[in-house]
Amino acid sequence: MKIAAYCRVSTEKEAQIDSLEKQIEFFNEFTKKNGYELYKLYADEGISGKQIKHRKQFQQMMIDAKAKKFDKVVVKDVSRFARNTVDLLQSVRELKSYGVQVDFLNNGEVMEGGSEFILTILGAMAQQESANMSKRVKFGKDITAKKGRVPNLVFGYDKIPDERYTLKINEEEAKIVKEIFESYVYKGIGTTKIAWNLNDRGIRTKKTKSKWVQTSIVRMLKNPIYTGRVTNKKSEVTDFITGTRKELPEEEWIVVERPEMRIISDELFNRAQELLEQRSNEFKLNNKREKTEYVFSTLIYCKHCGYSFRRIKRKYTADGPEYIRWVCSGRNSMGVNHCPNTTVIDEEELLNAIKIYLKSIIKNKKDFMKAVEKEFEKITKLRENNERSEESLLKKIEKVTVKKQKYMEMFQNEIINIQELKKYTNPLNEDIARLERELKLITSEIKEKDVLEKELSKTINTVDDILNNQTITNAMLKTIIDVIEVDSDSNVEVRLKLLNEIGSTPAVITNFNDINPTVTKSNVST
Repeated sequence: MKIAAYCRVSTEKEAQIDSLEKQIEFFNEFTKKNGYELYKLYADEGISGKQIKHRKQFQQMMIDAKAKKFDKVVVKDVSRFARNTVDLLQSVRELKSYGVQVDFLNNGEVMEGGSEFILTILGAMAQQESANMSKRVKFGKDITAKKGRVPNLVFGYDKIPDERYTLKINEEEAKIVKEIFESYVYKGIGTTKIAWNLNDRGIRTKKTKSKWVQTSIVRMLKNPIYTGRVTNKKSEVTDFITGTRKELPEEEWIVVERPEMRIISDELFNRAQELLEQRSNEFKLNNKREKTEYVFSTLIYCKHCGYSFRRIKRKYTADGPEYIRWVCSGRNSMGVNHCPNTTVIDEEELLNAIKIYLKSIIKNKKDFMKAVEKEFEKITKLRENNERSEESLLKKIEKVTVKKQKYMEMFQNEIINIQELKKYTNPLNEDIARLERELKLITSEIKEKDVLEKELSKTINTVDDILNNQTITNAMLKTIIDVIEVDSDSNVEVRLKLLNEIGSTPAVITNFNDINPTVTKSNVST
C-alpha cells in the first residue's frame, strides 16, 4: 500500500521530540515496520496550524490525493493535521471522497479517521489548545509591550543584537528623518515630492531597500518613535483562527518613553500631525485627487523608472481639438534626465486597443481558456521543480533592481546616453520580469485546476459585463487588470489579474509607434 505522511512544526522553539527532523525519522521507521511504501512525506515547517489554506505542502497533498497518487495519509496526531475542528472534518471528508484513508497515530496507537464523533472531540481539544496558546502569546506580548518592545526595522535606527527594548540611533538616517519632517512642516513640500527626492538621491527604505512612495513617507510622519515614544498594542487579534485584527482606541495603546531614542522635537512632530489632518480634510472636502477620477488613473506605470503615468490635456492650435494623453509622471515632473521614457499614450486609442483585446477574449473564449489552462499546467510543473525560496527570489530581484537603478543614475548624470541606457537596462527589465513571474509560481494561491477554471469563468463573465457597458470606468478596469506597463519603445503590456496571479507572461496589446507615430512620441518633457 502506498502511503503519504504529513507533519508540521509551528516554530523552532517546540520540543525536540516534535521537531521536523524527529517526525521525518518517526515516519520512516513506521513505514518500514508496517511494510508500506512511502510515496512522499509532506512537511510544512515554521507555519501555524490554525489555517490549512496557508500550508503549501498540505495543499499539495490534497491535490495529489485527488490524483490517486497514494491510498492512505498517516499523521502523528490530530493537532499536527489541524487545530481547527471545521478544517479537520472537511479535510478528512475530502480525502475519503478520493478513496484515501486517514490514520492518526496518537500516543503510538493507530486511530482511523472514520469516526467523525471521535474526530470532533479530538479536533475540539486541538482547537482549544490553539486558543489557549493564542492567549499565552497575547499575554506574553502584553508583558513585553509594557516593557517597551521595539520593532526590528525602523528607518533612523539600528537593531542592537539580542536587545528587544531599545534601538540605536543611526546618525546618517536620523539626518534624513529630520529632513523629511522639516521639509513637510517648514518648507511645505508634499509627501509625494519628498519620496521622489529621496529616490533621486538613491536613498532606499530600511526594510525592503526599495524606492520610497507617498504612503511610506506618511507612515514615517505619523510614527511617534521619532519623539522617543515606543507605541505597542495599536490593534489586537479578535479571531485566533482567521487572524482577524481590530484597531484599538488610542487610550488602550501601550506607550513607553525612550528619551535616548528621540530624533525630533515634540513641537515638530505635533505640527506634522496637524498638517496631515488638515490636508486629509481638504482632500475629503474637494475629493479631486487623481486616484479613480480618470479611466487609467493608477493603472499605467513606466517600465523604466516605476512612476505612474499622468493625464495631460493638449491643444496644438488655438482652434484645434483637445488631445488627452498619458505620460510618465517621473519624466514629466522631474525633467528629461530623470527617465528616458518619451512615450505618449493617447487615451482614446489605448481604450480602444484594450476593448479590442477584451473582445478577442470573449470571441475566442474556448481558445483563451485552453491557452490559459495549458500555461497553468506548464507553470505548475515549473512550480514543482522550483527549488528557489521566496526569500532568495526577493533578494535576487532587489540585486537586479539596484543594478538597474545605478544605470538610471548614470543616465540622469549624463554619463551614458539613452541608447546605452536601453542597452544596459532592457536585459535587466527582462530579468526582473522573469524573477517576478518565478516568485508568483511559489506564492500563487491558485494551485488546483478546478480553482483556475472557476477564476477563468469569473474573469470572462466580468470582461463580458464590462464590454456591455456604454462607458468603461477605472473601477471596472481594476476588477480585471493588475497593471499596464509602458516602455520607451512604446510597447504597452497589459497584465490581467488572473494571469498575473499564476505567473503568466503579460499580453503586449499594441505598439503606439504603429498607431500614430506623429503624436505618440516626444523628444521633450511633456
